[in-house]
Amino acid sequence: MKRILSCILAVLFLLASVTACSNNSANTDEGAKNATNTQTPTADLTEEPEETARFLDSMPETMDFEGRALNFLLTEGSNGNITELSIWAEEDTGEVVDTAVYQRNLVVTDRLNIAINEPEVNTDWSGNANVIRNMVKSGSADYDIFGAYQYYGIVIGCEGVLYNLNNKELFPYNDFDREYWGSGYMKNMSYDGSKYYWATGDIALRYTGGMYVIYVNSRIFTDYYPEVNLYAIVDEGEWTMDKVSELASAAYIDLDANGTRDSKDQYGFVTQSNDLTDGVAAGCMVDFSTRDENGLPVISLDNEWTYKFWDKYYALMFNNDGAMLNPVGTDDSVAIMTAFSAGQFMMTDNKLYQSPIYLRDMEDDFKILPMPKLDETQPHYNTRIHDSCTLFGVPVSVGGTECLSAALEALSSESFKEVTPAYYEIALKVKFTRDSDSGRMIELCHENISIDFAAQWSNKLGDINHFFRGRADAKDESIASTIARNAKVWNKSMEKLVKSFEDLGD
Repeated sequence: MKRILSCILAVLFLLASVTACSNNSANTDEGAKNATNTQTPTADLTEEPEETARFLDSMPETMDFEGRALNFLLTEGSNGNITELSIWAEEDTGEVVDTAVYQRNLVVTDRLNIAINEPEVNTDWSGNANVIRNMVKSGSADYDIFGAYQYYGIVIGCEGVLYNLNNKELFPYNDFDREYWGSGYMKNMSYDGSKYYWATGDIALRYTGGMYVIYVNSRIFTDYYPEVNLYAIVDEGEWTMDKVSELASAAYIDLDANGTRDSKDQYGFVTQSNDLTDGVAAGCMVDFSTRDENGLPVISLDNEWTYKFWDKYYALMFNNDGAMLNPVGTDDSVAIMTAFSAGQFMMTDNKLYQSPIYLRDMEDDFKILPMPKLDETQPHYNTRIHDSCTLFGVPVSVGGTECLSAALEALSSESFKEVTPAYYEIALKVKFTRDSDSGRMIELCHENISIDFAAQWSNKLGDINHFFRGRADAKDESIASTIARNAKVWNKSMEKLVKSFEDLGD
């Protein structure tokens, strides 16, 4: 991944000089959209790409969809407009990501002879799914592509209102095994590993930015451990829950001198009993489901690895003077990031997209590390994407899917070339982090994104992905009985969900 992105970055400015002169046809008005467009592109699908092709994907270099305009409905999460920015930049503002998105759209619209209308962007995380349900029910085609907030919107993927994007007759251009798609993420999101009702990857900034990482205040860490090289610890595979606990234990200070551990004190490690606890479990590769002999998902939380994780989590958060759960008196991870940026905590975990939002003006230097392993037997570092990840789906009431297939593929491949280097290589690794090793750590995280089916479809499975949040709030030292009590409900919900997919056919 590192070599690929380095090469991409090297040619980025050469590409910009070509694309800036493109005669973009994306400014056609709303009426240019033809929802039933089924024209065949002028180029031959079987044409072999030239060795010097400008594009990463294997589609023909130029195609003609006669100016069809695409309408997106996007669901924006909190913390900025990165869902909208995944698709739309009205102008080249000079900011690296704005510029990259704007130039990408020029390239894609010129290449395919399509238009991208300014998306409709809402923050109604669950309501937008109803918009698509009602659209399909009425047979209308107001939106070609739906960008859903994963946790809330994913549910319509089992309701027959979205196309299977892996149907090659309808979506002939999409190659979901390519590096610009979140192929492992999508495969796990599929109930049978082959039918994809949702797609994500480099096309979604919430995929790239939604990774959980560890933030370290370099000043505080050096005060306590001047001779310790954290990056070497990671490189040697020794960045574990025990190591975090060991380092955190020495860093507590009663800053207000009131003799009580409270939200105003300094801590070695803090997290919160909400999605940040999800991130810790994900780093330890705790899976809520696995696949049976037929490749179908089954609940599998009741195992020794789960209990070993909880023992270490409980010891860190409740038996370590240097650690604190919800230290700012709220479950708001933003408040934790604000306190971290003010120099109050030595370590915390959060999403990567919080870095440019909350840490760009941080006075102290900071490091970014992967989430810790459970122990050194864990095969690799691991991270997951926050459940606000943008998922793209195509409603079944929309025609002209060949054009949509080409548009999704081109947007994703060109995002890998233009937008990811801007957001990931420049904005995150250089502009908003303080040393080159943090960038290397981000690459390590990006190479080890994983998730299991039950965690993704948690909203249909009794919020199973939130299980550890509740146990943390309850300070429940032993979770085996709670898992046993919930197992029957989880299993029945899974059986019902799998059947709903089987009933869809293709």
